[in-house]
Amino acid sequence: MTSEMNRRGLMKFAGGSLLAAATGTAAAGSAVAGTVEAEAAPIGPVVVDGCSPAAPTPEYLALLRKGGVDCWNVSMLPTLLQMSQLLEFAAQNSKDVEIAKTAADIRRIKREGKISLTIGWQEADLFVMKGESDWWSKPPKTTMRLFYDLGLRVAGLIYNLTNAFAGGCLDPHVGLTKAGREIVAQMQSLGILVDVGGHTGERSSLDIIAMAERPVVCTHSNVAALNANPRNTSDRVIEGIAGTGGLFGVSAIDPFMSWGRDDVGKRKAPKRRADVKRYVDELDYLKRLVGVDHIGIGGDFTTGATSVIHPDESFAFPPEMTYVQDPIQYAQGFEDISKLPAVRAEMVRRGWSKEEIDKVMGENWMRVYAASIGS
Repeated sequence: MTSEMNRRGLMKFAGGSLLAAATGTAAAGSAVAGTVEAEAAPIGPVVVDGCSPAAPTPEYLALLRKGGVDCWNVSMLPTLLQMSQLLEFAAQNSKDVEIAKTAADIRRIKREGKISLTIGWQEADLFVMKGESDWWSKPPKTTMRLFYDLGLRVAGLIYNLTNAFAGGCLDPHVGLTKAGREIVAQMQSLGILVDVGGHTGERSSLDIIAMAERPVVCTHSNVAALNANPRNTSDRVIEGIAGTGGLFGVSAIDPFMSWGRDDVGKRKAPKRRADVKRYVDELDYLKRLVGVDHIGIGGDFTTGATSVIHPDESFAFPPEMTYVQDPIQYAQGFEDISKLPAVRAEMVRRGWSKEEIDKVMGENWMRVYAASIGS
C-alpha cells in the first residue's frame, strides 16, 4: 500500500501528464509482477523447532539462525505479561522476527529472510481462572479468543500435575474432565493445536485423541519404550497421535533419555549421558513405529531462561523423573538449537533420505500447522 501511495504522489507532483501516468502504470505493473514472482519463488524446506521455552533475545535468534531454524514455537507461561513481553520483543526486532498465525505466514516470513515465531502454552490454567473465565454460563466463557487473536496457536492442558482439565503425567490414570472436553472442543474449533503426551497423562492424552477432529501433537517428549521415565510417552499414545494426522516432537533434554525410576537411590547421575546418536535413536524408533510423516523436532531448550531442577525439592519434578540439573542438561552434541545440523548429519550417516530429513526437520510441522491452525 505504501508503494502505491508513493507512486500516486510522484504522479501528482509531475503534473499528472499522460507520460507520467503511463510510466507509473508500467512501473506498478512491473512491481506487482515482481511481487508475484517473489511470492511464487521456491524457498526450500522450512525448519521448525516445535517447542522451546528459551528466552526471546537477539542472542537466541543468532542461535536459531546458526542452526538453520526458520520457525520457533515459543513455549511460555499462560500469562498476559509473558504474551506482552513476547509481542514487545517481536516489535523491537521486526526486521528479524514476526509472529506467525498461519502456515502461509511461516513460509512468507521465511521468504522475507526473517524467523517466524508461533506462540505456545504448556498449560491452560488461565482458561479456568476466576475473574478470567465464566464456567457458570453455557457454553463457558474464557479468554481463549483474546489470546488466539494475539497469536496463541499451540497449547497443552496441563504441566505434570493434574488440574481442572486433565491428569498430568504424574497422574497417568486420571482422564479428561468435563471441563477439559469443552476446552479441547473450543481449541479445535478455533484453530489452536492441542498438545498431548509429555506433560499430559496417559489416560487424558488418549481421551483427547479419541475426540480429536483435527491433528493433535506432542510438542516435546521422548519415547517411554526406550526409557522408563514418567515424563515420557507410551507407544499407544504416540500411535494415537499419528492416527489423528499429528506428530511427535522429540525433546533433547538428557534425563528423559538417560534417567528413570530404576536410577532413584542408586546414583546421582545417569550411567551414560545421552548424545546426538541417542537422540537419533528416538527418531529411528519413531520411524519404525509410526512412520516418517509423524516425527518432528521439539528441542525444549531453555537457553537464557531459569533452568534449575532439584528433584528432592520439587513436587512436579520428582527423583524418578530427573537427577539434579543445574542448569538443565541436554544431549551431548545437541546442547542448544544451534547444534541442530549435528542431528541432520547423524541422520544422513544412518541412511535417512533428504526428503525424510526435510520432513522431520520441519515439513511435518508445516503439514500439521496447515491442518490445525490454518493454511
